[in-house]
Amino acid sequence: MKSLLQRANNNIQAMRQLCFWTIALLLFSQSATDSLPNFTAPVQGTIQLTGTFGELRGNHFHAGLDIRGAVGRPVYAIADGYISRIRVTVSGYGQALYVQHPNSGHTAVYGHLDRFRDDLMAFTRREQYKQESFLLDEELPQDSFPVRQGELIGYIGQRGYVSGPHLHFEIRDTETERSLNPMNFGITVPDSRQPQIRGLRFYQLSERGNVLTGKDYSVQGRGTGKYVLAVDTLYTDQPIIALSIKAYDQQNGRPNLNGIYSLEMYQDSQLNFAYRMDHFLGEQTRYLNAHLDYEQQRKNNSWFQRGFVLPGNQLDFYETDERQGRIKLKPGQASKIQFRISDHRNNTSTLELVVKRRENAVPLQNPVYTYYLPYDEENLIDDGRLRAHFPEGIFYEDVFLDYDLVEENSSGLYAPTHRIHTSLTPLHRYFDLHIRPIGLPEALKSKAIIAQCDDGREPVSYGGEWTSEGRLRAPVRAFGNFTIMADTSPPEVLAERFSQNMKGWPRFSFKISDNFPTAGKARDLRFRAEVDGQWILMEYDGRKNRLYHDFDGRIPSGDHQLVLRVVDDRGNETVVERSFKN
Repeated sequence: MKSLLQRANNNIQAMRQLCFWTIALLLFSQSATDSLPNFTAPVQGTIQLTGTFGELRGNHFHAGLDIRGAVGRPVYAIADGYISRIRVTVSGYGQALYVQHPNSGHTAVYGHLDRFRDDLMAFTRREQYKQESFLLDEELPQDSFPVRQGELIGYIGQRGYVSGPHLHFEIRDTETERSLNPMNFGITVPDSRQPQIRGLRFYQLSERGNVLTGKDYSVQGRGTGKYVLAVDTLYTDQPIIALSIKAYDQQNGRPNLNGIYSLEMYQDSQLNFAYRMDHFLGEQTRYLNAHLDYEQQRKNNSWFQRGFVLPGNQLDFYETDERQGRIKLKPGQASKIQFRISDHRNNTSTLELVVKRRENAVPLQNPVYTYYLPYDEENLIDDGRLRAHFPEGIFYEDVFLDYDLVEENSSGLYAPTHRIHTSLTPLHRYFDLHIRPIGLPEALKSKAIIAQCDDGREPVSYGGEWTSEGRLRAPVRAFGNFTIMADTSPPEVLAERFSQNMKGWPRFSFKISDNFPTAGKARDLRFRAEVDGQWILMEYDGRKNRLYHDFDGRIPSGDHQLVLRVVDDRGNETVVERSFKN
């Protein structure tokens, strides 16, 4: 009888997993499945990846594939459609094209392009001069720039926030804007390598799912993708525990440690928690900070992926039940745990371990705290000198907030330093921070900023505006040390490549910088350049803080006068005037 019941249970479990993966695939929509054979690769030749879909990045999941390639490698449309959007930004994707494919209901995104094909580049330049702005975000009607499958649309580059030349390539569901894994659309990459498992982290949880303790354990490889812990059994005094795992994937011929495709965790041979990186909503991407162990990532650059769901994590691609990946043990109970880590080609590695609860539990205490902030409630702190309003949904678990006020006499500070918890705790949304000044001269009120002054780091400006209660307010999305400072220094502008005689030169350039880096909703440096009173395009490379102008025939030969203005968030301005001939 026991054998029959066990077989029945195993069959039920197998059906649950089959149903889950079937539903996950259907989330791409039937049209995506039907159109798979019609998609071609965005580049010709062998594809090598420097980044995979769903890979863990700073505050977000990677929404596409990073395809390796030299600057100037041609990029092609993956299907018939039309250019629906052109974007030029300082960071992010730099120069990007969005191509809609109405027949399948998808949009492809091509980012970090060095340049577009000639007609698209000419249109982009006309719009930048028309709008007198380097930044551009132009949505286009269907008949403006139709494209055919395999048609050239641009060239690989390294514009925007990048560390090297590559094509950032995405496929999205046009209607829902859900990011989809391009590997599910026929893009193939040589890959016969099993993922690597580098470590395990063990947690003890409260009844509400809060992490109370965490500890790292090293793993040992046994060959053919099998891993074990350096110790036989993990012991706990607590009834609820959880685990996270550090794992990477590599494709053939590349050293990059890329993201994994799927994770499954079994407790006594039954699936407890799983996910596959097939899709996610862009609006949910910041939940990455709940998906990983944020503290370990910030402190040690260790990327542990949780095998359980934090209470405030709203990602919708997990398979789990009411356990949410948590492992509940009775006194004296032992459980066998297995992790299965796979890449998109189904190369799989496993880690097996045993967890056991001791007979006599010693209750864990919550940490010492000043304020208790439940994750599922709105919270407010206001002591007159500081006001912090935390909307519901800002935390991923309950926060036992530690707050301290440090009176300082340092020059340049116009408020005490408010030590608000620790920067190792992530915040999903902004909270309103109000600070009352002390000794701030009236003449400096327009220059006042809320500054984050964490130990060992330069102050960061969140800007700020004055409230009717006489406090400086700014939206903030980080814990740390905050005070009021004044920004009275104009930006620094240095000629990098400029001369009075630039005949035959392809470009001139300047370096720009400011004394306060910005965060939150404070504005970055703004700039405007004119030659002989007419606006000219200055492109901005944010990685190198470089402003440059390429001579493209719009400035005729002769003697000219350049005026370059650079303004920071508090309105401090630097004006550079130079004469030149070309």
